[in-house]
Amino acid sequence: MKYFVLITSLLTSLTASAQVQLQKLWETDSTQLRTPESVLVDPASSSIYVSNIDGKPWEADGKGFISTLAANGQVQTLKWAEGLNAPKGMGISKGKMYVADITEIAVINVRSGHIERKLKPEGAVNLNDVTVGPNGDVYVTDSGNSRIYHVKGKNVSVYLESPELQRPNGIKFVGDRMFVLTSGSGVFYEVNSDKSLKKLAEGLPSGDGIEPDGTNFFLSRWEGVLHYWYAADGKLVQVLDTRAQKKNCADIGIDQGKKVLYVPTFNGNTVAAYQIP
Repeated sequence: MKYFVLITSLLTSLTASAQVQLQKLWETDSTQLRTPESVLVDPASSSIYVSNIDGKPWEADGKGFISTLAANGQVQTLKWAEGLNAPKGMGISKGKMYVADITEIAVINVRSGHIERKLKPEGAVNLNDVTVGPNGDVYVTDSGNSRIYHVKGKNVSVYLESPELQRPNGIKFVGDRMFVLTSGSGVFYEVNSDKSLKKLAEGLPSGDGIEPDGTNFFLSRWEGVLHYWYAADGKLVQVLDTRAQKKNCADIGIDQGKKVLYVPTFNGNTVAAYQIP
């Protein structure tokens, strides 16, 4: 019986791995988006938002903006929101979009695209990704100081700081569970309720974005690689590699309803959409 269970588990894992073959749907042209870093799909409206750094990733030059895309990849509004520096991760809570922008968190009215205020976390260095918790609170990683900040209303505090979080980048709440991917050590963690860290996978240098696919996850690496992580056995499978085309794989976004994954190519100045099998 032991061997039967083992063989069945291996066959299930191999079959699942074979099924993760992304089909490319479209890619935006490279003449409009400028250093796209992150994609966010708003499930309430199906709007597709893209943060554009338009310059150096950590330079406060005022050139950053957020675009909106149509479902077919056409740019709807190139500069839906302006007045940013180097915007990266985004999250929407209670009609407001929260954007990580170097040392500030911009709060944008989703209806108008206007920046209502900018929050300044104490000690912030390189704010990177954003997620929204089950109660609507917002959490932001800081790749410069191994911190995760907690935004509640207009108040910002340090939620977690740990030497294990070597340049934390991607962050995602799935239900009441928080997951973090580091770009320094390349480790994928779950943050336990007591704020201890559970290592789920490693070997992900330049780790960037996190998106769930059921109980499994897509994990991107900025250099141009996308992995699929299986929760059942912790197996990592590479499903995309665009390094030869000199295209990065930055902070991915997903449309859970349509099963479409969006990959911002950063220096490639495009966003590519893939159908998830």
